[in-house]
Amino acid sequence: MNPPLKQREPLLLALAMALCLAVFFRVQLLNGFTLLLGDRHDGVIELAILEHWRNVLAGAEPWNRTAYFFPVPGTLGYNDGYLIFGLLHAGFRALGADPFLAGELVNAALRALGFLGMHLLARRIFALPLGWALLAAALFTLSNNLAIRASHAQLFCVSLAPGLALLLSLSLRALLTGNRPALLAWGITFLLAFSAWLLSGFYMAFYFCFFGLAVLAVWLAVAGGAARRVLWVGVRRQWVALVGLGVVGVGLNLPFLLVYLPKAAETGMHGWAMVRQFTLSPLDILHVGTGNYVWGWLVRLLNFAFRPDMPAWSEQMTGFPLALLLLFAAALWRPAGGALPRALALATALTWLLTLRFAGHSPWWLVYEAFPGAKAARVVARYQLFLAAPLSLLVVVWLSHQRLNRLALGLLVALLLGEQLNSYAPTFLDRPLELARLRAIPAPPAACQSFFITAARTESRFGEEVDNVYNHNTEAMLVAEYLRLPTVNGISTFNPPGWPDGLPGTPEYAANIRRYAASHGLQGLCGLNLRSFAWTLPEP
Repeated sequence: MNPPLKQREPLLLALAMALCLAVFFRVQLLNGFTLLLGDRHDGVIELAILEHWRNVLAGAEPWNRTAYFFPVPGTLGYNDGYLIFGLLHAGFRALGADPFLAGELVNAALRALGFLGMHLLARRIFALPLGWALLAAALFTLSNNLAIRASHAQLFCVSLAPGLALLLSLSLRALLTGNRPALLAWGITFLLAFSAWLLSGFYMAFYFCFFGLAVLAVWLAVAGGAARRVLWVGVRRQWVALVGLGVVGVGLNLPFLLVYLPKAAETGMHGWAMVRQFTLSPLDILHVGTGNYVWGWLVRLLNFAFRPDMPAWSEQMTGFPLALLLLFAAALWRPAGGALPRALALATALTWLLTLRFAGHSPWWLVYEAFPGAKAARVVARYQLFLAAPLSLLVVVWLSHQRLNRLALGLLVALLLGEQLNSYAPTFLDRPLELARLRAIPAPPAACQSFFITAARTESRFGEEVDNVYNHNTEAMLVAEYLRLPTVNGISTFNPPGWPDGLPGTPEYAANIRRYAASHGLQGLCGLNLRSFAWTLPEP
């Protein structure tokens, strides 16, 4: 790289990242951050957990027990932990952002980390020139599948994958070169980051482990005898450091294990019948949604021809644009760049194949039965969100080795970037409305030690059900964290034993609340009406 260009690299990097973030969050920018990603069900659950971490940092709550499902211990284990999200959220809240704006800024910060991670991975490990590295980062940041599935904020954890891959690669490089201080430094940094990732969002951390082991197995098969001998020599010489890193890894992940293993045993995680229905049809490989600007017409055509009952929105809406898929196929057929890209491409294809469903059967059953933690990952279709990282990188690595004239290359790059854009954006969280409701709740009476919801809202802007157990429970979760007053209400994929099910205003719900309060010996249990925003004092 010539000196002038090298001096301009930080500026070019910052400009490219800012442009990608502006495109990804263009709907929020255009509406003035009034409509945000998510909804008042799952989106509000996430915000409640982000507020939990703010309360933890303030010393108001124990780290592993949220203010909902009170007084059940270890309630963080009923959902993703959102640790990294929560730390970022606390920073934005300290700067004056309200809970809803802070949550969206967290999403943007994670995409920025994803851009930087992919850029550094492409530069330092794959030795790509600046332009190609920026393209890889842009493709990953703009990923169509995350953009249209972003109503589940925990999926933004995929942004951490390139950075963790970089740390792991630097650790392995130090192992192979016999640099013990670097191995320990990079290795401990990786383990610390990965333990935080596990406590933030399980899906993508699990997929990282699964994919990483597949890459290692394939690399051992394709790298050649000389490369395998170098690895063996490195392991043999550095075994003491590796054992030490193993001990550190176990220690760092003890909090995750202590929180989630008891809940996994309590709930039994997900049955195979549930998991199988979220595996992928072959058509889902290119299911980019009907709103994709370039390929939406193709999705509509294929669905009409082969599965006319397929809804416009589904969990399987995680596929990839056609041009990116074709270039990945070329990279798989004629790999370029050495053993590592070849191993990445083969591991991507092989693990991807396991997620498919044929005639009602899926080879993912092998992963479900054999791989630790697989029973906790219900929506297998989300694996395609993770594959956005290796696909983006592999396509760019392959393109960087081709000889194309500038016009053809420019048109191809424009197509690759353009096909990531979609008219659909899951922005169903009305920030002014929800913030006004939150601020309208008066301070609770001094006698209140905890609360339950006596009446739920009846209005619905985006068609959310109001006669639904999510309606009052999710709002109660956020109110509890915001006011730092615990609630017996709450909801997640799995709920605690004896959880007070039912709808406010029904005899069944009232009976369940009384039974729950009695079983836990609760005193000072107040009621909160989410229509009048009035408190009811506890019964004497």
